[in-house]
This record gives sequence, structure tokens and C-alpha cells, in this order.
Amino acid sequence: MKIEFTLNGHPTSVEAPADISLLHLLRDYIGLTGTKEGCGVGECGACSVLLDGQLVNSCLVLAPQAGGREVVTIEGVRGTDGGPNDLQQNFIDHG
Repeated sequence: MKIEFTLNGHPTSVEAPADISLLHLLRDYIGLTGTKEGCGVGECGACSVLLDGQLVNSCLVLAPQAGGREVVTIEGVRGTDGGPNDLQQNFIDHG
């Protein structure tokens, strides 16, 4: 099925099965690997993304539920100058 949504500020359209999670859509179909699979049951938060501004565990959201909505992954989080924000810069600086 075709899933159309805004991803990190860009209109996105992806053909994918209706029964996959948003996590696997992001990683396996789009190639954004910043969103990680940890526990797979919504406990750890490694797969967290913003869905219409709300923090969600992408492993618990079916990909078609993102249709027509805005998704922001860690790759889409930026500082005001377009570079890394403070959190990202600390990860870069401290590994």
C-alpha cells in the first residue's frame, strides 16, 4: 500500500505492506537507521519518534497510521542554524 506523510519536513511516499510497524518502515524502507529497535514492546524508548508532535514508540505504531501525518526522527531534529542541536552535539562530543 502507498503511505504518504511528512518525514522530517519533507513530503514522503512509500510503498510498503500494511502490517509493518512505523519503525520498520523508517529503517527498512526509507533507510533512516537513527530510530533503533530495542525491546520491541514499547518499554525502552529506543524507537521513539515524534508523530504530529507527540512522542510515540514507533514499534507500536502501524506504518499506515502515519498516513497524512508528520513524523520527525532523530535525523530530523536540528538546531536553529540547521546543524546539530545541543543533544546531538553532546552525543557527537561524548560518544
